[in-house]
Amino acid sequence: MALSEAEVARYARQLLLPGMGEGAQETLRGARVRVTGGGLATAPAVYYLAAAGVGTIWIDDPDLVTPDTGAGFALGRADAGRPRAAALAEFARSANALVTAEPFRPGMRATALLICGATPDVSRAIADEARLLQLPHVVADVDGQGGAATAVPVGAPCYACATRPGLGAPPTAEGGAAVGALAALELLLLLTSVSQEPRARRVEVFRGTPLVRATERQPGCACMGPSAAGLAP
Repeated sequence: MALSEAEVARYARQLLLPGMGEGAQETLRGARVRVTGGGLATAPAVYYLAAAGVGTIWIDDPDLVTPDTGAGFALGRADAGRPRAAALAEFARSANALVTAEPFRPGMRATALLICGATPDVSRAIADEARLLQLPHVVADVDGQGGAATAVPVGAPCYACATRPGLGAPPTAEGGAAVGALAALELLLLLTSVSQEPRARRVEVFRGTPLVRATERQPGCACMGPSAAGLAP
């Protein structure tokens, strides 16, 4: 269905971006993205997905809002004690009234995942779930004031293949903001198929400088199965 007048007005500037247009915007409107993991990148990622016009955003986070949630620009003191998923869904709707945002519930079928794990182990487990479900996904890793976003199209080298040790610095709100925004952008590029090659890649940010590298499948990795044959190396 064609964009409404309200949608054209709301997304006018991004419709002019190279590779975008009404077709790509309609694809974003039809997407159902599950944001999961509960890390510091979650709130920034949710904001940018909503602002870009992802039609349905599901927040998968069972925890309550606490003073150290690290989403001060999104959640305030009045949100303390509320379910974090409901609070972030409300925040997403306030960012863009044209999108639907609500807590994730069992049975909801996403078309893509944005994974913001509080720890690498959490991210790895959710990314493996997404791989087995054959859903495109992006993983946000916050490392100090930087981190990385790993884009994994269906059949591509998996998150485990792409990861490598970081500095091990405690995640910060600044790092969460930078990596959350970057991860949201990477997912938008995957959803609209307007990204430049390589689509399977890891973008690392260190001291404000990005480094982009294509991911490569590691020998013997579980992601090398029949579904990966003939797809990304």
